Amino acid sequence: MSLRTCNSTFLFLPYYTYVRIIKMKIVIVAGGSGGHIYPAMTLAEALIQRGHEIVFFGSNDRMEKDVIPAKGFAYEPLDVVTTRGGVLQKVHSLLSIAKAYLKCLKLLRGYDMAIGFGNYISIPVMLAAKRLGLKTVIHEQNSFVGRANRLLDSKMDLIIGSYEENRKQFKNPHIHIYGNPQSSKALHAVRNEDVIKEMGLHPDMKTVVIFMGSLGSESVMKCLLDYFKLLDGSYQVVYATGKSFYQEVVSRISPCDYLKIYERIDGVAVMKNADLLISRAGATTLCEVSAIGIPSILIPSPYVPNNHQFHNALTLVNNGAALMIEEKDLSAERLFSEVAMLINDDNKLKEMSANAKKLCNSHVIEDIVEEVEKL
Repeated sequence: MSLRTCNSTFLFLPYYTYVRIIKMKIVIVAGGSGGHIYPAMTLAEALIQRGHEIVFFGSNDRMEKDVIPAKGFAYEPLDVVTTRGGVLQKVHSLLSIAKAYLKCLKLLRGYDMAIGFGNYISIPVMLAAKRLGLKTVIHEQNSFVGRANRLLDSKMDLIIGSYEENRKQFKNPHIHIYGNPQSSKALHAVRNEDVIKEMGLHPDMKTVVIFMGSLGSESVMKCLLDYFKLLDGSYQVVYATGKSFYQEVVSRISPCDYLKIYERIDGVAVMKNADLLISRAGATTLCEVSAIGIPSILIPSPYVPNNHQFHNALTLVNNGAALMIEEKDLSAERLFSEVAMLINDDNKLKEMSANAKKLCNSHVIEDIVEEVEKL
């Protein structure tokens, strides 16, 4: 840790009494999707509370350029092009990464540490940080390590993973499995039946909540339209369509006493008051599933890099916390049958809930912050 920013203070730590903290100037790089961005912002908030100065780096044309500054964080945009595509696209991407690396060699002077959350945008930042002698940390949110983190692996001072599978996937010996920072927010969610009542549902009925992310999923939505026709009111369903499909869904299916349709919902609040979740298997969703302990039927997206949602879902399935239906096997009848089997089996639901909670580290933020400050 550099002593260039050695203004020290005494702050409270949950595990210890008072320790001396050396304030650091830290760059956090995150981008591409909410699965990278939201955990990074949660960690940033914790580090700021500890007295550290945080500046985010990200792309100049993806969601992070709007989401991160909107939360009040300092933000430095970089012009880096995705590596996906054909040969010409890959060459363009490599050139943009090289250009961003040279820019970062200038921008990172005076920093003490860089923390990367995956995605190709992190490559030039973390490599420049290493070249300049900053302490370097990368966090992996998925159970299958992404390409950017695999490339950075052995060059970093510290790796923090979310799943035990990560331990075998990284070559770096300096690895700790602490979990996803985003789960810390879900851990503090409180059950409140008013959440269900305000949605026009009955707090005494079993509740199934369905969402496929902020954008939704067209392929799953089409299946759900048929699934809703099979419902008989023995349990109630809340479906968050995502902004792309709300109008189409409400034009084809009429909400009723046991089916409520929204464009978006407070996922954590609703999950805390529901009995079963049907969702994709993104990293942020699954860390919230584990923190809350909600049984789930997971439909991993087959359209993501490295098929990582399948691997995320498989971890929960192998630990008895979820069922999985691959999209190629999905049908309204199959989904209806799986839901009916679970929603009427209280013992199974309790078992799955307990198994999900076992996958969550209730001190994830404290553990990560402590490890970062020890570097």
